[in-house]
Amino acid sequence: MFLVPRKLEMMELLADPYAMSDEKLIPAVEIALKSVCVSLLAQGGPSAHDAALNEMKENLQTQISKDEARDVASSLAYLRDRVGVPRDLPLASARQLRAHLNAAIDVLH
Repeated sequence: MFLVPRKLEMMELLADPYAMSDEKLIPAVEIALKSVCVSLLAQGGPSAHDAALNEMKENLQTQISKDEARDVASSLAYLRDRVGVPRDLPLASARQLRAHLNAAIDVLH
């Protein structure tokens, strides 16, 4: 008898498999995440980073309605709380992402 290796299929379970998304918030959450990413990727030293954070804050205040702001902040907090180290990011990168998400959450609250 010969044993044939079988490919095991692995699937990661979601952190919260029962979570439901609010489809109408996707555009606003996308704006917020893009703003966070732009501020994370700012180059040119501390002054450029400060300018990018200020631009992120302005974008969030002008592009996300007050009606959506709290729900978008909740979405960003949900992401922030589920970034895994080392599964998703190295420790330093995860800290930076969380810090920038917190800055966005502060603006939206």
